[in-house]
Amino acid sequence: MSPKLIIFDWDGTLADTTAPIIRTMQAVFRECGWPAPADEAVRPLIGNSLSGIIARLLPQADAAQQAAVAQAYALSTLNPNNQNMMLFAEALPCLDTLKQRGYWLAVATGKGRSGLDGAIAQTGTAGYWLATRCASECPPKPAPDMVLELCDELGVAPADALVVGDTTYDLDMAAHAGCRAVAVSTGAHTPDMLAASPHLALLGSLAELPALLDRV
Repeated sequence: MSPKLIIFDWDGTLADTTAPIIRTMQAVFRECGWPAPADEAVRPLIGNSLSGIIARLLPQADAAQQAAVAQAYALSTLNPNNQNMMLFAEALPCLDTLKQRGYWLAVATGKGRSGLDGAIAQTGTAGYWLATRCASECPPKPAPDMVLELCDELGVAPADALVVGDTTYDLDMAAHAGCRAVAVSTGAHTPDMLAASPHLALLGSLAELPALLDRV
């Protein structure tokens, strides 16, 4: 049965932010007096909450030091001069097609509320979303809470929802919530990593999603 509600991850799924996230994380670590983590250390953690990423990258620091790095990162990404929030070229055409077909659209992201609101404002996409949830409001992925809260708010059973994401955190969140998931290989996790988590299909881009839904 075709889903009624499609829940999108943001970073790496709708927005081409993997490289900017890595560069910003490395710059913030240096600014805070810590060695910059390698690209390959940051990439697999993208999609988790900010506090979770910092804790994994900086286990030698105490809670206050980790919080200071997280705050510095948040301030950097919220800087009005930061113009790294670029949607993939296929994102808006995909969203337009789905909206025209009557699908309900929502967002579940590892961003905080301020970060997501800023990203939505910068990309002019507020009109697409019936509801959104962030890691600052719910337990982070892969916990099912964001999906379950979105379904509850919109009156949709999890079985009638579909998660679209670029990380195993997205796919596992969907499985824990009792809904289906589609992976896209445009973000932080490689196809081999994504293959380890439950999913209906692995797409090369969002441009393929409408056709997939025709076959579901």
